[in-house]
Amino acid sequence: MLAAAMNGPPRFGACVALSLCVILAGCGSASVSATREVGATPGVAPPTVYVRDFDLDAATIKAERGVLPPPPPPPPGPLGRVLPAPPGAPTDAAGRARELIELMSNALVDDLAKAGLVARRLRVDEAAPARGWLVRGIFTDVNEGNRLRRAAIGFGAGETRLQVVVAVDNLADGAPRPFYELDTTAASGPLPGAVITLNPYVAAARFVLAGHDLERNVKQTAGQIAADVAARAAAAK
Repeated sequence: MLAAAMNGPPRFGACVALSLCVILAGCGSASVSATREVGATPGVAPPTVYVRDFDLDAATIKAERGVLPPPPPPPPGPLGRVLPAPPGAPTDAAGRARELIELMSNALVDDLAKAGLVARRLRVDEAAPARGWLVRGIFTDVNEGNRLRRAAIGFGAGETRLQVVVAVDNLADGAPRPFYELDTTAASGPLPGAVITLNPYVAAARFVLAGHDLERNVKQTAGQIAADVAARAAAAK
């Protein structure tokens, strides 16, 4: 077992649910399908909600595969850097991971602020304050789908898929607690990479979305997380 703690303060039970599924329908709307409470909500609203960059291993990203032969390499020089990559072109997984992490963090901070909360982003190496709430998470499944199949076939073919697991911590609760562990030896069926085992003592919400645009999936997920946190904060006032 390799402990891969999402360093942050310990569990904050009621701010999120242990199992919460959000399904993004073909029309692009998200809805909560199930929820289960885990603990008690704090009696005081947070002065600030902090957002830590979600974990995303580039190996988790399932890159788009085209239905056509591989495209030719881009032309040399400045033109090759300006022209967009054609559908089915290989993507830089590490760069894509950074883009999605940035998008999630920025969207969360924006949505929390729109909900009337004071929100600020924390970098991975930045220590968390002693007060407030902390939103953190991990991308457990990122599938870019296939744009050509979506355009040519439709009806859900080639759709994107995004799954994240989220925890919300009360920063006044004390010592940090690991969020998950990675088992690098266990078999994971048809899925590549390590098996992620969530800490059952840390409240977590699971969001599963499918649709036609991975960026939209991320923004929809951020909106759902922010709405849930805002509702908990309002109830704590």
